[in-house]
Amino acid sequence: MIQLSITFGFIALFYFTPPIREYVQSQNGRWLYFASYGVFLVTYFVLVCSQRAVRRFPLNLILLGILILSMSYMMGMISAYYKIESILIAIGITAVVCLGVTLFSFQTKYDFTSCFEVLFVMSLALLAFGIVCAFTYSRILYTVYVGLGAVAFSIFLAVDTQLIMGGKQHEISGKDHIFASLMLYIDIIYIFVFILSLVGNRK
Repeated sequence: MIQLSITFGFIALFYFTPPIREYVQSQNGRWLYFASYGVFLVTYFVLVCSQRAVRRFPLNLILLGILILSMSYMMGMISAYYKIESILIAIGITAVVCLGVTLFSFQTKYDFTSCFEVLFVMSLALLAFGIVCAFTYSRILYTVYVGLGAVAFSIFLAVDTQLIMGGKQHEISGKDHIFASLMLYIDIIYIFVFILSLVGNRK
């Protein structure tokens, strides 16, 4: 996927270019991180909530490009704090997990798309758990949180894969290929982030 290539290209650029790595770890770099997160949220909700925006060319590609660049900056900054061995291990585990989930989604008879209510509750529980972890500073709770996050987004990946495949209770229209691409990209990136947080060693 082009989106993933761009994001991991940013990670490599930020890690192997000392001036850039030093900048993103500075105060200005942190402010740019929050700005990128804001841009990501705005473009994400526009693409998810506006059918007109996600189907209108070239607006959909422009919005997707902005989202990818903002997410790529955030991933580059986060990865700059970890050792290269941890990043490579996280990439390898993410690739194996995504391949396994995708193959399982193709061959299983179980319809993951029928579980939206359960997934919604899971998302709220994960969000609440994350808020608790942010204020408790417990390493054990944080480890449990990122582990559950990796599992949750692996399930989301299975759901989105079946939505794209079609033939289940719910499916994505062929007109929404940008939306489908976006959902797969988000799933894979968050799986990577949670796995990196789980197995990674900071510098």
